[in-house]
Amino acid sequence: MTALLIRILLPLVLIVGVLGCGGRVSMAALDARELFELGMEKYENRKQLDAIEAFQTVIFNFPGESMVDTAQYYLAMTYFDRHDYVLAKVEFNRLLLNYPASSFAPQAQLMRAVCFYKGTPEHYGLDQTDLYTAIQQFNDFLIDYPESDATEDAQAYMVEARSRLARKLFESGIVYTRIADYRAARVYFQQVIDNYTDTDYAANATFEMADTYFHSHDWDEAHERFENFRTVYPNHERADEAARLSCEAVYKGGVEAYDASDFTLARSRFERYQIVCGQDEKENRKIDEYLQSMDDQPIGEVDTANAGS
Repeated sequence: MTALLIRILLPLVLIVGVLGCGGRVSMAALDARELFELGMEKYENRKQLDAIEAFQTVIFNFPGESMVDTAQYYLAMTYFDRHDYVLAKVEFNRLLLNYPASSFAPQAQLMRAVCFYKGTPEHYGLDQTDLYTAIQQFNDFLIDYPESDATEDAQAYMVEARSRLARKLFESGIVYTRIADYRAARVYFQQVIDNYTDTDYAANATFEMADTYFHSHDWDEAHERFENFRTVYPNHERADEAARLSCEAVYKGGVEAYDASDFTLARSRFERYQIVCGQDEKENRKIDEYLQSMDDQPIGEVDTANAGS
C-alpha cells in the first residue's frame, strides 16, 4: 500500500515542482509586452507585490520598449495604492525625468504633488513642511496644464492643503486670544486674512480679528471691523453675531466717552449707533437720555470737568 501511494504521489510532486520552477522560468522568459500585461493583470487584481516585480522587470530589462513609460507610471501608482508615498513620489519623479514626452507626464506631475500632500501628517499641529511643496507643485501643474481634465482635482487638493496651513495659523491665533495676548493673536489672524483668502479660515480670522479689538476695548476699531466682516461675508454663520457685537461696541464706546466727559466723542458714537443699530427701542431710549443729558450740560462744562487732566 505504501509503495502504491509513493508511485501515485511521486509524479504529482514532480509535476508541482516543475510547474513551480517553471513559473519563475516562464516569467523570466516573457517578452516586454507579455511581462507588461502580466503586471497590469496583477495591478488590477491588487496583487501589488507581483505587479511591482513585473513593472520593474519591464523598466530595467526593456528600457527601449514603447510601453516602458506606461510601466513606469503604473509602478508608481502601485506604490501609491500601497500608501507608500515616498517610493511613489520617487517613481513619479523618475517618469518625469526619464520620459518627459510621455502621455503620462501630466498625470505623473499631478500625482507627485499628491504624494507630497498625502505624505504630510494630517494633523495641522504636526510638521507641515511638505505641504508647502505640494501647494507649489499643484500650482505648477495648473500653470503647465491649464486645459487638463485634472485641473479640478488639482484645485481641490490645493484648497485642502492651503486650508490645513491656514488652520495652523488660525489656531495659533486662538491660543493667544485665550491668554489675552491680543497683539500676538492679530499677527496670526492677519496672515490668514492676507495669504489664505480662498479658505474658510479667512472669514473666521476676520471675525476673530475684530473680536480682539472688542476685548481690548478699542470700540471704534472693533465696530468698523465687525461691519467690514458683515459686508464681506453677509451670509456667514457668524454674521448675526458680528452685527450684535458691532452695535455693542459702538454703544459701549459711547458710554465710555460719556463717563470720561468726552461728550463730542460720546455724541458721535451714540448717533452712529442710532444710524446703524437703532432698531432696539429700549437702547434708543437710553441713548436719548444720554444725548439729552449732554444737551443740558452748561457751556464750558466739559472744559471744567477736564481741567488739570
